[in-house]
Amino acid sequence: MKQIFFGFLALTLLVPSLAFAEGAPTISEVSPLEAVVDTLVTLSVTATDSDGVASCSMKISSVDRGAMTYNASNGRYEFDWTFDDNRTASSVRAYCTDNLGNSVNGPSKVLSILEIPRSLEIGDPEVTPTETVDEVDATDFTEEMIILTSPVLIKTPCPGGEDFTHPCRTVYFLDNLGTRHAFPNEKAYFTWYTDWSNIHVINTDIMAVLPLGGNVRYHPGTKMVKYPSAHQVYVVGVFGDLIEVDSEATAEALYGANWNQQIDDVSEAFFGNYTYGEAGVTIDSYDPEAARNSVSSINDNIWEVWHVI
Repeated sequence: MKQIFFGFLALTLLVPSLAFAEGAPTISEVSPLEAVVDTLVTLSVTATDSDGVASCSMKISSVDRGAMTYNASNGRYEFDWTFDDNRTASSVRAYCTDNLGNSVNGPSKVLSILEIPRSLEIGDPEVTPTETVDEVDATDFTEEMIILTSPVLIKTPCPGGEDFTHPCRTVYFLDNLGTRHAFPNEKAYFTWYTDWSNIHVINTDIMAVLPLGGNVRYHPGTKMVKYPSAHQVYVVGVFGDLIEVDSEATAEALYGANWNQQIDDVSEAFFGNYTYGEAGVTIDSYDPEAARNSVSSINDNIWEVWHVI
């Protein structure tokens, strides 16, 4: 299914959606169609006209946001923009005029706005600017062999020349049952690991047959978490159990004077990754150190692994 899906994507990229109007520029759809909130993204289109393209501007949510800049190196009109709200999507399109004054709107597309990157992607210069990945060549491993190696971090080999959005840069945790789990972001990753070491590179065909399970949850006891749209703060227990913190005094007692720096935002998209305990945690009912020591591996924190019928 994935191969078919990626193949379809490749086809649509080869035959982009274009806007046609007699005597006006021909404009492609905007690329990319995904952005992360509060992160600069470069939106671009191609625009051609037999009489020459005079100018293009970018429309976001039907509002003209300003002139696009022509990049001669790649033949595209570009526009830098930062989406600074938490809307789930926004319409985007280019508006271009040729040298004879003929104008046309490009195709309107829906751009997804994420609160965090869709998955943890090794090599993203915004995520790991100075880190190196210590890889183990396991491309000749069978499915049975890589499962026997678990629990282990896995990824697929990169062909070379790819950017950080390529699927080969996504790292998964493989549990003892042979199910892979994605990291929702680098913050969650670094509650379990201190670096990018011992990542096993496996054959793409083997990766495709390994079932995808739930996302990796925060390591118990390491951080408090909250959702961006709510004020409630939680501590993290085993198997993703979130317990409400009843007051700032409790938070300080649990995590010290800088407790407010020990809180990570978790996207609402991952609300279902967690369960919710009884309200009103106190210093007597929760011990961060004990919670941290309750697990030594992500494998210890996966309900399915420990509750197999």
